[in-house]
Amino acid sequence: MSFDLNTLISTAPALLHGICLTALITFLAFVTASIFGLLGASVSWSNARIAACCSKAYIQLARATPEMIAIFWAYYCLPILLGASLSGLTCGVLALGLIGGGYMAEIIRGGVQSVERGQWEAANSLGLPRYITWSHIIAPQAIRKMVPAILNYFTDLLKATTLLAGIGVSEVAYAAYISGSASFRYLEPLTGVAILFFLIIFPLSVWARNLNSSSHIHPKSK
Repeated sequence: MSFDLNTLISTAPALLHGICLTALITFLAFVTASIFGLLGASVSWSNARIAACCSKAYIQLARATPEMIAIFWAYYCLPILLGASLSGLTCGVLALGLIGGGYMAEIIRGGVQSVERGQWEAANSLGLPRYITWSHIIAPQAIRKMVPAILNYFTDLLKATTLLAGIGVSEVAYAAYISGSASFRYLEPLTGVAILFFLIIFPLSVWARNLNSSSHIHPKSK
């Protein structure tokens, strides 16, 4: 079977519609993961021992759970527990967001801990309020350190959205499968999906690598 460019062109509208839904799922899951990650990291630093332990347990559980298992559990089990009908899109976003919250919590924790202790001590010696210390001193430095890791997580999340095809969400991988099953030609639509992901992920990966390289502090030669 040879590659047919006309078949790829004919499936392009379906793939473009699918990649738009993929982008929406990625955005919603990323926002959800950021919220849970921020909450998880904040609570893990709490003086309340039980709350801190629960937060750390959530982070470890989220990082240890495969995305596919979380997606299937959310789709088949969550509606039963809640007694409500949930769409595949909603279940997929919640599953990826909750799993991603564990990774985002670790990224935030690592970014904050990367700020030199002297910055904290200088702020305390000046008697700065805590919110000023966080918003003007700690957060700007921590965010710069977190951006490369966040970009890497974002690309992983984008790739993980293809797992939602398993519960019938019509993202780009599902659109390629449907197009292939209609014509019995899977080569062209799946190749189209690979090209779309490469065009999106490769620039993000290069950007993250450049940011990571520029964030390294090189010691001055004596």
